Amino acid sequence: MKWQNLPRWARDTISVVGAMAVLLVIYDAFFAKHVNWVLVPIQIVVALLAVGVWSYFSYRSQQKRKLAEQQKAEAAKQRQEKREAEKVAGAKMAAATREKNLARNQAHQQRRND
Repeated sequence: MKWQNLPRWARDTISVVGAMAVLLVIYDAFFAKHVNWVLVPIQIVVALLAVGVWSYFSYRSQQKRKLAEQQKAEAAKQRQEKREAEKVAGAKMAAATREKNLARNQAHQQRRND
């Protein structure tokens, strides 16, 4: 399995727990006085599980938030386009009404002058 084929949350989990495992082994080997070496692999597996679950839900939450922001931006863009279309339609209607009123007023003025 290639490293790049793993999901990002899994790669991050493995890299973080790998670094923690190295530090744990170094600490146990050089600084701890009474080391129970049976617990070291158990601690690493528990760390993999804990960090993996947290990382998975964190990335899933980020993806949901990004999707919601994209949908919000798309909706705002559609509202803006709709407003502009309504503005253009309103301007056309106002021009048509202005022309109609102008023609009516000119006809009205001619009848008065006759």
